[in-house]
Amino acid sequence: YSSLSEWLGYSRGVIICCVAGKESSEVEIGGNRPGCKPVVDFRSRFFGPKVGIDEDPVTGSAHCSLGPYFGTKLGKKVVIGKQESERGGLVECILKQEEGRVCIVGTAVMTVSGMLSMPI
Repeated sequence: YSSLSEWLGYSRGVIICCVAGKESSEVEIGGNRPGCKPVVDFRSRFFGPKVGIDEDPVTGSAHCSLGPYFGTKLGKKVVIGKQESERGGLVECILKQEEGRVCIVGTAVMTVSGMLSMPI
């Protein structure tokens, strides 16, 4: 990890990813779809030690890049990524190439709550 902090090859974060192996591509999810076993297309992790993020649990912005990459590689318009952090999570990436967009779908965990007051 310290080597990643010292490496000059990036300024914000590093994504490590791979195609999910067939032997481990189905994952059980709970929430509002218990018993559902979506097929995971790719796996990833995100580290940003230079910006104070040891490891991000689930990185939506990373999936906006990974979705089109793996969608093209696998010939799919919808791909599912699993971020393999301690908390981890699934992100469905719906590729809208004609619009130049990626829609991401997943669940969220609230980690901070607050109120912003601004003078009018």
